[in-house]
Amino acid sequence: MLAQLNMVGFHFKSPRKTRLEIPFELYNNLIVVPVRINELDTLNFVLDTGVGYTLITDPGVRQSLGLTCYRQVKVAGAGTEQELMGCVTNVRQIALGGIRAFNHNLIILEEDVLNLSRYAGIKIHGLLGFDIFSRFVVRINYVSQRVIFYHPENYQHRGRGEKIPIKIEHMKPYVVAEAELAAGHAQVKLILDTGAGHSLSLDPGAHPNIQIPKIFVSSNLGMTLNGSVTGAIGRIHRFKLGPFEMEKVITAFPDSNSLHLIRQITERQGNVGCGVLRRFHLTFNYPQETLILNPNRLFKTPFEFNTSGIDLVADPPKYKTFGIGAIRAQSPAEEAGLRPGDVIVAIDQHVASQLRITQAYHLLNKKKNQTTSLLVQRNGKILLFELMLREPI
Repeated sequence: MLAQLNMVGFHFKSPRKTRLEIPFELYNNLIVVPVRINELDTLNFVLDTGVGYTLITDPGVRQSLGLTCYRQVKVAGAGTEQELMGCVTNVRQIALGGIRAFNHNLIILEEDVLNLSRYAGIKIHGLLGFDIFSRFVVRINYVSQRVIFYHPENYQHRGRGEKIPIKIEHMKPYVVAEAELAAGHAQVKLILDTGAGHSLSLDPGAHPNIQIPKIFVSSNLGMTLNGSVTGAIGRIHRFKLGPFEMEKVITAFPDSNSLHLIRQITERQGNVGCGVLRRFHLTFNYPQETLILNPNRLFKTPFEFNTSGIDLVADPPKYKTFGIGAIRAQSPAEEAGLRPGDVIVAIDQHVASQLRITQAYHLLNKKKNQTTSLLVQRNGKILLFELMLREPI
Protein backbone atom coordinates (compact mmCIF):
# COMPACT_ATOMS: atom_id res chain seq x y z
CA MET A 1 0.00 0.00 0.00
CA LEU A 2 2.85 2.42 0.84
CA ALA A 3 4.34 1.82 -2.61
CA GLN A 4 1.00 2.68 -4.20
CA LEU A 5 0.70 5.89 -2.20
CA ASN A 6 4.12 6.96 -3.47
CA MET A 7 3.03 6.64 -7.10
CA VAL A 8 2.31 9.97 -8.75
CA GLY A 9 -0.61 10.47 -11.13
CA PHE A 10 -2.95 7.97 -12.75
CA HIS A 11 -1.65 4.42 -13.12
CA PHE A 12 -2.96 0.88 -13.54
CA LYS A 13 -4.07 -0.74 -10.29
CA SER A 14 -2.08 -3.84 -11.20
CA PRO A 15 1.64 -3.19 -11.88
CA ARG A 16 1.58 -6.00 -14.46
CA LYS A 17 -1.25 -4.41 -16.42
CA THR A 18 -0.31 -2.89 -19.78
CA ARG A 19 -3.79 -2.43 -21.29
CA LEU A 20 -7.25 -1.71 -19.91
CA GLU A 21 -10.54 -1.42 -21.80
CA ILE A 22 -13.43 0.57 -20.32
CA PRO A 23 -16.92 1.04 -21.83
CA PHE A 24 -18.36 4.52 -22.02
CA GLU A 25 -21.75 6.07 -22.71
CA LEU A 26 -22.21 8.71 -25.38
CA TYR A 27 -24.64 11.46 -24.36
CA ASN A 28 -25.22 14.18 -26.94
CA ASN A 29 -21.68 13.67 -28.27
CA LEU A 30 -20.06 13.66 -24.81
CA ILE A 31 -17.96 10.67 -23.68
CA VAL A 32 -19.19 9.84 -20.17
CA VAL A 33 -17.22 7.46 -17.93
CA PRO A 34 -17.82 6.26 -14.33
CA VAL A 35 -15.41 7.71 -11.75
CA ARG A 36 -15.18 6.94 -8.03
CA ILE A 37 -13.66 9.32 -5.51
CA ASN A 38 -12.43 8.00 -2.15
CA GLU A 39 -14.20 4.70 -2.91
CA LEU A 40 -17.58 6.36 -2.41
CA ASP A 41 -20.31 7.18 -4.94
CA THR A 42 -19.84 6.55 -8.65
CA LEU A 43 -19.84 9.89 -10.48
CA ASN A 44 -20.24 10.72 -14.17
CA PHE A 45 -17.22 12.44 -15.72
CA VAL A 46 -16.72 13.60 -19.31
CA LEU A 47 -13.50 12.44 -20.97
CA ASP A 48 -12.42 15.81 -22.28
CA THR A 49 -9.14 16.60 -24.04
CA GLY A 50 -10.09 20.28 -23.89
CA VAL A 51 -9.38 20.58 -20.15
CA GLY A 52 -6.18 20.42 -18.16
CA TYR A 53 -6.64 19.75 -14.47
CA THR A 54 -9.38 17.41 -13.28
CA LEU A 55 -12.49 19.50 -12.65
CA ILE A 56 -15.55 18.86 -10.52
CA THR A 57 -18.22 20.94 -12.23
CA ASP A 58 -21.00 20.12 -9.74
CA PRO A 59 -20.37 22.14 -6.55
CA GLY A 60 -22.66 19.78 -4.62
CA VAL A 61 -20.03 17.03 -4.79
CA ARG A 62 -17.93 18.92 -2.24
CA GLN A 63 -20.56 18.46 0.46
CA SER A 64 -21.79 15.01 -0.57
CA LEU A 65 -18.26 13.56 -0.43
CA GLY A 66 -17.09 15.69 2.49
CA LEU A 67 -14.22 17.27 0.56
CA THR A 68 -12.08 19.99 2.13
CA CYS A 69 -10.92 22.98 0.10
CA TYR A 70 -7.39 24.23 0.69
CA ARG A 71 -7.25 27.39 -1.40
CA GLN A 72 -9.27 29.47 -3.84
CA VAL A 73 -8.21 29.78 -7.49
CA LYS A 74 -9.41 31.77 -10.48
CA VAL A 75 -10.56 29.20 -13.02
CA ALA A 76 -11.59 31.59 -15.81
CA GLY A 77 -12.36 35.21 -16.60
CA ALA A 78 -9.30 36.63 -14.86
CA GLY A 79 -9.38 40.41 -14.84
CA THR A 80 -13.06 40.62 -15.82
CA GLU A 81 -16.22 41.30 -13.87
CA GLN A 82 -17.25 37.66 -14.36
CA GLU A 83 -14.35 35.82 -12.76
CA LEU A 84 -15.15 32.14 -12.17
CA MET A 85 -13.71 30.88 -8.92
CA GLY A 86 -12.95 27.38 -7.80
CA CYS A 87 -11.19 25.70 -4.93
CA VAL A 88 -8.42 23.13 -4.80
CA THR A 89 -9.04 19.91 -2.92
CA ASN A 90 -6.99 16.77 -2.50
CA VAL A 91 -8.67 13.37 -2.61
CA ARG A 92 -7.24 10.21 -1.15
CA GLN A 93 -8.10 8.22 -4.28
CA ILE A 94 -9.79 8.74 -7.64
CA ALA A 95 -10.49 5.71 -9.83
CA LEU A 96 -11.70 4.90 -13.33
CA GLY A 97 -12.13 1.14 -13.48
CA GLY A 98 -8.68 -0.41 -12.92
CA ILE A 99 -6.97 2.98 -13.20
CA ARG A 100 -6.42 5.12 -10.15
CA ALA A 101 -4.48 7.97 -8.62
CA PHE A 102 -3.68 8.64 -4.97
CA ASN A 103 -3.46 12.03 -3.25
CA HIS A 104 -4.84 13.66 -6.38
CA ASN A 105 -5.59 17.37 -6.62
CA LEU A 106 -8.95 18.43 -8.08
CA ILE A 107 -10.54 21.80 -8.71
CA ILE A 108 -14.17 22.23 -7.62
CA LEU A 109 -16.08 24.98 -9.42
CA GLU A 110 -18.02 27.40 -7.22
CA GLU A 111 -20.80 27.46 -9.83
CA ASP A 112 -21.83 24.91 -12.46
CA VAL A 113 -21.57 27.38 -15.32
CA LEU A 114 -21.33 24.70 -18.02
CA ASN A 115 -24.72 23.10 -17.21
CA LEU A 116 -23.54 19.92 -18.91
CA SER A 117 -26.18 17.82 -17.16
CA ARG A 118 -29.00 19.71 -18.89
CA TYR A 119 -27.14 19.43 -22.23
CA ALA A 120 -26.29 15.73 -21.90
CA GLY A 121 -29.52 14.51 -20.32
CA ILE A 122 -27.68 12.81 -17.45
CA LYS A 123 -26.11 14.12 -14.26
CA ILE A 124 -22.54 15.21 -15.02
CA HIS A 125 -20.22 15.73 -12.07
CA GLY A 126 -16.89 16.59 -13.66
CA LEU A 127 -14.32 16.62 -16.45
CA LEU A 128 -11.29 14.38 -16.84
CA GLY A 129 -8.61 15.59 -19.26
CA PHE A 130 -4.85 16.07 -19.35
CA ASP A 131 -4.30 14.40 -15.97
CA ILE A 132 -5.22 11.02 -17.47
CA PHE A 133 -4.39 11.50 -21.17
CA SER A 134 -0.81 12.44 -20.28
CA ARG A 135 -0.24 9.14 -18.45
CA PHE A 136 -1.41 6.69 -21.12
CA VAL A 137 -1.85 6.08 -24.80
CA VAL A 138 -5.63 6.43 -25.16
CA ARG A 139 -7.66 4.82 -27.95
CA ILE A 140 -11.28 5.96 -28.36
CA ASN A 141 -13.75 3.88 -30.38
CA TYR A 142 -16.97 5.85 -30.87
CA VAL A 143 -18.69 2.96 -32.67
CA SER A 144 -18.23 0.31 -29.97
CA GLN A 145 -18.25 3.02 -27.27
CA ARG A 146 -15.07 1.80 -25.64
CA VAL A 147 -11.90 3.53 -24.56
CA ILE A 148 -8.64 1.59 -24.22
CA PHE A 149 -5.75 2.78 -22.08
CA TYR A 150 -2.24 1.49 -22.85
CA HIS A 151 0.96 1.85 -20.87
CA PRO A 152 3.10 4.13 -23.09
CA GLU A 153 6.23 2.00 -22.73
CA ASN A 154 4.40 -1.12 -23.92
CA TYR A 155 2.32 0.42 -26.70
CA GLN A 156 2.99 -0.51 -30.32
CA HIS A 157 0.66 0.57 -33.07
CA ARG A 158 -0.52 -2.29 -35.25
CA GLY A 159 -3.01 -2.30 -38.07
CA ARG A 160 -4.50 0.53 -40.07
CA GLY A 161 -4.50 4.21 -39.34
CA GLU A 162 -2.57 7.34 -40.20
CA LYS A 163 -0.21 8.85 -37.64
CA ILE A 164 -0.18 12.64 -37.56
CA PRO A 165 1.80 15.01 -35.31
CA ILE A 166 0.15 16.97 -32.52
CA LYS A 167 1.54 19.43 -29.99
CA ILE A 168 0.69 19.41 -26.29
CA GLU A 169 0.65 23.03 -25.16
CA HIS A 170 -0.80 24.31 -21.90
CA MET A 171 -2.11 20.77 -21.23
CA LYS A 172 -4.15 20.61 -24.45
CA PRO A 173 -3.58 18.83 -27.80
CA TYR A 174 -3.21 20.96 -30.93
CA VAL A 175 -3.15 19.90 -34.57
CA VAL A 176 -2.44 21.73 -37.81
CA ALA A 177 -5.23 21.15 -40.35
CA GLU A 178 -6.51 22.69 -43.57
CA ALA A 179 -9.84 24.40 -44.17
CA GLU A 180 -11.24 25.41 -47.54
CA LEU A 181 -13.69 28.31 -47.36
CA ALA A 182 -15.29 30.54 -49.97
CA ALA A 183 -12.40 33.01 -49.66
CA GLY A 184 -9.76 30.31 -50.12
CA HIS A 185 -7.63 27.85 -48.17
CA ALA A 186 -6.46 28.36 -44.60
CA GLN A 187 -3.90 26.36 -42.66
CA VAL A 188 -5.19 26.40 -39.10
CA LYS A 189 -3.95 25.42 -35.67
CA LEU A 190 -6.81 23.81 -33.76
CA ILE A 191 -7.48 22.25 -30.36
CA LEU A 192 -8.58 18.61 -30.54
CA ASP A 193 -11.52 18.74 -28.13
CA THR A 194 -13.42 15.54 -27.27
CA GLY A 195 -15.54 17.60 -24.87
CA ALA A 196 -16.98 19.84 -27.61
CA GLY A 197 -20.26 18.63 -29.08
CA HIS A 198 -19.96 20.56 -32.34
CA SER A 199 -18.03 19.52 -35.45
CA LEU A 200 -15.68 22.42 -36.08
CA SER A 201 -15.18 25.97 -34.85
CA LEU A 202 -13.11 28.61 -36.64
CA ASP A 203 -12.33 32.07 -35.32
CA PRO A 204 -13.19 34.81 -37.88
CA GLY A 205 -10.26 37.12 -38.42
CA ALA A 206 -7.69 34.61 -37.14
CA HIS A 207 -6.78 34.03 -40.81
CA PRO A 208 -7.64 36.26 -43.80
CA ASN A 209 -9.67 33.47 -45.41
CA ILE A 210 -11.69 32.58 -42.31
CA GLN A 211 -14.89 34.44 -43.09
CA ILE A 212 -18.50 33.65 -42.26
CA PRO A 213 -20.23 31.95 -45.24
CA LYS A 214 -22.94 33.84 -47.11
CA ILE A 215 -25.51 31.29 -45.97
CA PHE A 216 -25.54 31.03 -42.18
CA VAL A 217 -27.75 31.13 -39.11
CA SER A 218 -27.12 33.06 -35.92
CA SER A 219 -27.00 30.84 -32.88
CA ASN A 220 -25.93 30.32 -29.30
CA LEU A 221 -22.81 28.20 -29.79
CA GLY A 222 -22.60 26.90 -26.24
CA MET A 223 -20.97 27.55 -22.90
CA THR A 224 -17.34 27.79 -21.86
CA LEU A 225 -15.87 28.31 -18.42
CA ASN A 226 -15.64 31.98 -19.40
CA GLY A 227 -19.29 32.35 -20.38
CA SER A 228 -21.82 31.93 -23.18
CA VAL A 229 -20.51 31.92 -26.76
CA THR A 230 -22.65 33.26 -29.60
CA GLY A 231 -22.02 33.57 -33.30
CA ALA A 232 -22.87 32.10 -36.69
CA ILE A 233 -23.12 28.56 -38.04
CA GLY A 234 -22.54 27.70 -41.69
CA ARG A 235 -20.78 25.18 -43.89
CA ILE A 236 -17.25 25.28 -45.24
CA HIS A 237 -16.36 23.61 -48.52
CA ARG A 238 -13.82 21.18 -47.16
CA PHE A 239 -11.87 20.27 -44.04
CA LYS A 240 -8.70 18.18 -44.11
CA LEU A 241 -7.37 16.46 -40.98
CA GLY A 242 -4.16 14.63 -41.78
CA PRO A 243 -4.78 12.97 -45.16
CA PHE A 244 -8.55 12.73 -44.61
CA GLU A 245 -10.92 15.18 -46.30
CA MET A 246 -14.48 15.94 -45.27
CA GLU A 247 -16.90 18.06 -47.30
CA LYS A 248 -19.63 20.53 -46.37
CA VAL A 249 -18.58 20.52 -42.74
CA ILE A 250 -20.90 22.38 -40.37
CA THR A 251 -18.76 25.05 -38.74
CA ALA A 252 -19.28 27.50 -35.90
CA PHE A 253 -17.92 31.05 -36.16
CA PRO A 254 -17.86 32.81 -32.75
CA ASP A 255 -18.66 36.51 -32.91
CA SER A 256 -16.28 39.25 -31.80
CA ASN A 257 -17.97 39.57 -28.41
CA SER A 258 -17.32 35.89 -27.73
CA LEU A 259 -13.79 35.53 -29.09
CA HIS A 260 -12.20 37.07 -26.01
CA LEU A 261 -13.97 34.43 -23.91
CA ILE A 262 -12.42 31.51 -25.77
CA ARG A 263 -9.05 32.91 -26.79
CA GLN A 264 -6.22 30.88 -25.31
CA ILE A 265 -2.68 31.76 -24.27
CA THR A 266 -1.48 29.77 -27.27
CA GLU A 267 -2.26 31.20 -30.69
CA ARG A 268 -4.84 29.08 -32.44
CA GLN A 269 -7.69 29.50 -34.92
CA GLY A 270 -10.42 27.26 -33.48
CA ASN A 271 -11.10 23.70 -32.41
CA VAL A 272 -12.17 20.29 -33.70
CA GLY A 273 -15.12 18.78 -31.84
CA CYS A 274 -16.90 15.46 -31.59
CA GLY A 275 -18.88 15.92 -34.82
CA VAL A 276 -15.60 15.39 -36.69
CA LEU A 277 -13.69 13.25 -34.18
CA ARG A 278 -16.39 10.58 -33.85
CA ARG A 279 -15.82 9.67 -37.51
CA PHE A 280 -12.50 8.10 -36.53
CA HIS A 281 -11.04 5.55 -34.20
CA LEU A 282 -8.69 7.90 -32.33
CA THR A 283 -5.44 7.04 -30.59
CA PHE A 284 -4.01 9.90 -28.55
CA ASN A 285 -0.34 9.48 -27.65
CA TYR A 286 0.54 12.53 -25.56
CA PRO A 287 4.02 11.22 -24.56
CA GLN A 288 4.99 10.91 -28.25
CA GLU A 289 2.83 13.87 -29.38
CA THR A 290 1.03 11.88 -32.07
CA LEU A 291 -2.56 11.10 -33.02
CA ILE A 292 -3.53 8.02 -35.02
CA LEU A 293 -6.64 8.45 -37.19
CA ASN A 294 -8.50 5.44 -38.53
CA PRO A 295 -11.80 6.28 -40.31
CA ASN A 296 -14.77 4.29 -39.04
CA ARG A 297 -18.18 3.57 -40.58
CA LEU A 298 -19.37 7.08 -39.67
CA PHE A 299 -16.70 8.78 -41.75
CA LYS A 300 -18.74 9.22 -44.93
CA THR A 301 -22.03 10.16 -43.28
CA PRO A 302 -23.12 13.71 -44.16
CA PHE A 303 -22.84 16.51 -41.62
CA GLU A 304 -26.40 17.22 -40.49
CA PHE A 305 -27.79 20.35 -38.90
CA ASN A 306 -30.71 21.11 -36.62
CA THR A 307 -33.65 21.06 -39.06
CA SER A 308 -36.34 21.81 -36.45
CA GLY A 309 -34.72 24.84 -34.83
CA ILE A 310 -35.20 23.46 -31.31
CA ASP A 311 -32.56 23.36 -28.58
CA LEU A 312 -33.52 20.99 -25.79
CA VAL A 313 -32.65 21.12 -22.11
CA ALA A 314 -33.08 18.21 -19.70
CA ASP A 315 -34.62 19.08 -16.35
CA PRO A 316 -33.23 17.81 -13.01
CA PRO A 317 -33.25 15.73 -10.95
CA LYS A 318 -33.66 12.76 -13.30
CA TYR A 319 -33.00 14.64 -16.56
CA LYS A 320 -35.75 12.68 -18.32
CA THR A 321 -38.03 15.69 -18.87
CA PHE A 322 -37.07 17.73 -21.92
CA GLY A 323 -37.98 21.36 -22.24
CA ILE A 324 -37.41 23.75 -25.12
CA GLY A 325 -34.47 25.89 -24.08
CA ALA A 326 -34.25 28.02 -27.21
CA ILE A 327 -35.78 28.29 -30.68
CA ARG A 328 -33.89 29.50 -33.73
CA ALA A 329 -35.40 32.52 -35.44
CA GLN A 330 -37.37 31.79 -38.64
CA SER A 331 -37.14 28.05 -38.01
CA PRO A 332 -39.94 25.47 -38.46
CA ALA A 333 -40.38 25.42 -34.68
CA GLU A 334 -40.88 29.19 -34.47
CA GLU A 335 -43.23 29.23 -37.44
CA ALA A 336 -45.32 26.41 -35.92
CA GLY A 337 -45.83 28.43 -32.74
CA LEU A 338 -43.59 26.56 -30.30
CA ARG A 339 -42.04 28.61 -27.50
CA PRO A 340 -39.08 28.38 -25.13
CA GLY A 341 -40.31 26.81 -21.90
CA ASP A 342 -42.65 24.34 -23.61
CA VAL A 343 -42.21 20.84 -22.18
CA ILE A 344 -41.97 17.98 -24.69
CA VAL A 345 -44.49 15.22 -23.94
CA ALA A 346 -44.11 13.13 -27.10
CA ILE A 347 -42.32 13.22 -30.46
CA ASP A 348 -43.94 11.27 -33.30
CA GLN A 349 -45.82 9.14 -30.74
CA HIS A 350 -42.62 8.38 -28.80
CA VAL A 351 -43.04 9.26 -25.12
CA ALA A 352 -40.32 11.81 -24.37
CA SER A 353 -39.58 10.55 -20.85
CA GLN A 354 -38.56 7.18 -22.32
CA LEU A 355 -35.97 8.72 -24.63
CA ARG A 356 -32.41 9.83 -24.20
CA ILE A 357 -31.82 13.41 -25.25
CA THR A 358 -29.79 12.14 -28.24
CA GLN A 359 -32.78 10.06 -29.37
CA ALA A 360 -35.08 13.05 -28.96
CA TYR A 361 -32.82 15.16 -31.18
CA HIS A 362 -32.75 12.39 -33.78
CA LEU A 363 -36.56 12.39 -33.96
CA LEU A 364 -36.74 16.19 -34.03
CA ASN A 365 -34.14 16.65 -36.73
CA LYS A 366 -35.04 14.29 -39.52
CA LYS A 367 -34.12 15.10 -43.10
CA LYS A 368 -35.55 18.17 -44.78
CA ASN A 369 -39.10 18.07 -46.19
CA GLN A 370 -40.14 15.49 -43.62
CA THR A 371 -42.64 16.24 -40.85
CA THR A 372 -42.40 15.84 -37.10
CA SER A 373 -45.34 15.97 -34.70
CA LEU A 374 -44.89 17.26 -31.17
CA LEU A 375 -47.08 17.07 -28.10
CA VAL A 376 -46.05 19.74 -25.61
CA GLN A 377 -47.27 20.95 -22.26
CA ARG A 378 -47.78 24.70 -21.86
CA ASN A 379 -49.48 26.36 -18.90
CA GLY A 380 -51.15 23.10 -17.91
CA LYS A 381 -52.48 22.39 -21.42
CA ILE A 382 -51.40 19.72 -23.91
CA LEU A 383 -50.89 21.14 -27.41
CA LEU A 384 -50.14 19.43 -30.73
CA PHE A 385 -47.77 20.91 -33.31
CA GLU A 386 -46.72 19.74 -36.77
CA LEU A 387 -43.34 20.82 -38.12
CA MET A 388 -42.22 20.70 -41.76
CA LEU A 389 -38.47 20.34 -41.43
CA ARG A 390 -35.96 22.13 -43.63
CA GLU A 391 -32.22 22.56 -43.89
CA PRO A 392 -31.31 26.22 -43.24
CA ILE A 393 -27.65 25.99 -44.31
